[in-house]
Amino acid sequence: MTRLPVTGLFSITAVYGQQGSYWINGHKGIDFVAEDRRVFCTCYGTVRLVAYDAAGWGYYISVGDSEGRRHIFCHLAEGSVKVKAGDAVTPLTVLATMGATGNATGLHLHYQLQQGNTVVDPASYLGIPNRAGSYHSEDFNEEENTMEFKDQTTIPDWAREAVETVSQKGWMVGDDDGNFRPNEPITRAEMAVILSRL
Repeated sequence: MTRLPVTGLFSITAVYGQQGSYWINGHKGIDFVAEDRRVFCTCYGTVRLVAYDAAGWGYYISVGDSEGRRHIFCHLAEGSVKVKAGDAVTPLTVLATMGATGNATGLHLHYQLQQGNTVVDPASYLGIPNRAGSYHSEDFNEEENTMEFKDQTTIPDWAREAVETVSQKGWMVGDDDGNFRPNEPITRAEMAVILSRL
């Protein structure tokens, strides 16, 4: 698994800080183009906003994580957004499909990272070079284990395969801090969310 918002073969077409006629004050994010048009979440967190900005980001999604970062996914294809405000998301969650909505010159995903209200270079967070070029997501895998809960050592061996399955399918994604909490009772509200996802 990676923190990347794309999977498979992809290109970085504009980098953070890049100067140009479109970015007089420097590009505020990284632009991706991929053969697989799906846009994945880059963190464990909660969808804060799904909105449309005709003159800028087009259809976009903002996700907040437990460390105060805002992950912003822009220029999404019209009608492709699969989440809503309040949804819990993980790096396995497909948010939408990349598009060319808003102020865009072609199909791509603009990914922007903010710490509070400050825009930061997303390359180090994503674990990729801040350099235009062609890449493959397999080159940036963090680890082979696809289950990445912070408390995964507390999950019994006999339950690991089942926990990995339900987390990969997005049915049970843990809390905002990235914990699965296998030994805590489940509430009726949590069960309602699971049933809705199923």
